[in-house]
Amino acid sequence: MTLLLFLKLVIALAGVILIVGMIKPKWICFWMKDPNRIAVTSISLILFMGAWTGIAKLTMKPKERSDAQHRSVDDQNELQLDNR
Repeated sequence: MTLLLFLKLVIALAGVILIVGMIKPKWICFWMKDPNRIAVTSISLILFMGAWTGIAKLTMKPKERSDAQHRSVDDQNELQLDNR
């Protein structure tokens, strides 16, 4: 549960980084000689996508296998091509 809260905070942090970095890129990329908005956007996007991937892995359950996936190879090759 604490990891889920941490990932939600990372999403909020990514939004703050994006907004502040669009206004003052030097505040976010202080280690760069010439910080630009593309670097800030990239950092924010990587944080955002990584956090959402972690949330999805923690909260989503895998699908149950349906009967259609249990068919044999011969049954899968038998296609019903006529729609009559």
